[in-house]
Amino acid sequence: MFSSRKSANETAAINAIALQFEQIGLVGSEGMDLATNIVGEVLDAIRPRGIDPFKTTQGDEYVTKEQYVAPRLAVGLKLNDIRIFWNRPLLIILAEAKMREMFNFLVVHIADQQGEDIAEAGNAYKRNFPRYGIPAQWNPNDKYNQGLREIDADIFPEFASRINLWQSRTSVVDTERLVKAHGTLNALVRHLVSVGEL
Repeated sequence: MFSSRKSANETAAINAIALQFEQIGLVGSEGMDLATNIVGEVLDAIRPRGIDPFKTTQGDEYVTKEQYVAPRLAVGLKLNDIRIFWNRPLLIILAEAKMREMFNFLVVHIADQQGEDIAEAGNAYKRNFPRYGIPAQWNPNDKYNQGLREIDADIFPEFASRINLWQSRTSVVDTERLVKAHGTLNALVRHLVSVGEL
């Protein structure tokens, strides 16, 4: 069971996840509590398996596996993208994945609490947030993918640092205009990669 007494690394992971919750409007204790729970769940899941939650060499291992890198290189990722993404502490990577699973629900929950249309909030999330996963496993018939096209399918999570960098250099107005022109952020990412701009 996740201990209430946390190491400096665990506290840093919680703070990193809480910061991402703040970016979608969950500030203060609510975001911190969610981050603490997520980190605890990840630690409880991986420690019994003997996995080091602070391992930072997974990327070095993945880039040597042709079966792993081939589909990623085919869509525009570089070996360094894979290495950078996976050479972070596994705790952070797995906590981020769990957090992304919650994002759609949280966006809809916040909209509901603010009296907004929850269906539109869900659609706005699908349009404006990157949706990560294995593109070949994306199912257009899944209820969360209704209304999406193949070009809107999940993108590999190793694109995250490139997307974050692009977003930091692009104004909100320009981002909104480009997302609107392409339909979703994922479709825009595919376009930007294809023209060498991401």
